[in-house]
Amino acid sequence: MKRFNGKVVLITGAVGGLGSEQCRVFAEEGASVAVNYLDIGNFAEEAAKLVHSLKENYGGDHQCYSADITDEDAVKNMIKIIHSHFGKIDVLVNNAGISINAVSWEISAENWSKVLAVNLTGTLYCSKAVLPGMRERRYGRIICLSSVVGLSGARGTVAYAASKAALIGMSKTMAREVANRGITVNCVAPGYIDAGIMSDVPDKFKTETVLPSIPMGRLGEATDIARAVAFLASDDAKYITGEVLRVDGGHSM
Repeated sequence: MKRFNGKVVLITGAVGGLGSEQCRVFAEEGASVAVNYLDIGNFAEEAAKLVHSLKENYGGDHQCYSADITDEDAVKNMIKIIHSHFGKIDVLVNNAGISINAVSWEISAENWSKVLAVNLTGTLYCSKAVLPGMRERRYGRIICLSSVVGLSGARGTVAYAASKAALIGMSKTMAREVANRGITVNCVAPGYIDAGIMSDVPDKFKTETVLPSIPMGRLGEATDIARAVAFLASDDAKYITGEVLRVDGGHSM
């Protein structure tokens, strides 16, 4: 029996290393996956390819949905469309995120606002939109992608670290608010993963700074994060809420 048979999973920012792997893991375990993407560049094409791959490799009903999660009306409309097609949303994975690096005395107001809009406010909008349905059905799983940077900080990531730390506080608050309705809210805090944002980090920095800070001596893989997310979304974790699961090779211990 696959853990997510009959479940509908919405993953935001699903076109990318971490998000696409989460889609594959959930589809492999029987879920119907709603793939959210921002309609810029070639993301629409990549989302369509991802959905085609899910259907071809795992079967099932998977769909892609364009929405800017920083626009609350767009989020509400996306959730409405997903509900009209699937009838429900069982699991929300708040995966979408961006990082604009700058030290605290140089970050611009524009970039500060942009990072918090995606990483924090967008997560609130998506969670806020799915919670009424989850509360009515007395079942739901919300997983937010934080970061070990939100736990320990890192030079040059003032906006990113602030947003990821705030996600933890927001998730714990929501977890307390909805626990009596059969809904869990948890965070996964990835460390340095060989995908997504880390793809833009210079190799020299990885070799000289990042790897020595990881007791396991290597970068994580996208599947490490996807499996952690799937665990928190499953009934194996039904009595876990308000938790932050670090997946970082020991970096932050």
